[in-house]
Amino acid sequence: MKVIEIASGRETHTFTLPAGGMVPSVEFDARGKYVVASGPGPGFHAIKIATGEVTVIDPGIGWVAEYRFSPDGRFMAAGSMAGIIVWDARTWKELRRIGDVVMGSSHSYVAFSRDSKYVAAIDREGHLRFWDPATGADVRSVGEGLRPDGPVEFTEDGRVVAAGADDTIRVFAPRRVPAPRNTGGGK
Repeated sequence: MKVIEIASGRETHTFTLPAGGMVPSVEFDARGKYVVASGPGPGFHAIKIATGEVTVIDPGIGWVAEYRFSPDGRFMAAGSMAGIIVWDARTWKELRRIGDVVMGSSHSYVAFSRDSKYVAAIDREGHLRFWDPATGADVRSVGEGLRPDGPVEFTEDGRVVAAGADDTIRVFAPRRVPAPRNTGGGK
């Protein structure tokens, strides 16, 4: 894997990952200090750009194709058969498995809101779900008939775009997502 400076086209670093399999996703962390690659093999490889030091993140989760960083640089999240897994993006320690949902597959997509307050994914039943990545609290569920292994993305204006099971694109307006759940104890 090579890191190339865009302005000059100069190669700044070359990293060798373990042999075998493909690397389906490579992304810089929100602070630009690491490049993280999923695969080959289980877990992720976080490569510190300044030193080339490689940290293997959570090899026990198996192969995961999709992951995202929160815009504020605090979290990394991935969808897996076990649900949404959230890591501290500075220490690479697992913080939580957001819990009562089983995703559609190991290819499940996740997305963070622009303010990093929510992580979203489509659950196995085809609903768009929102959680607080800091606490794991289930915030809201909207929609139906969405593709469990389909992409989810927050737009610049706060809308959420998701893939329908019927190959349509669904857009959820900001006023609809997310609103806090009423958990009782008053009005």
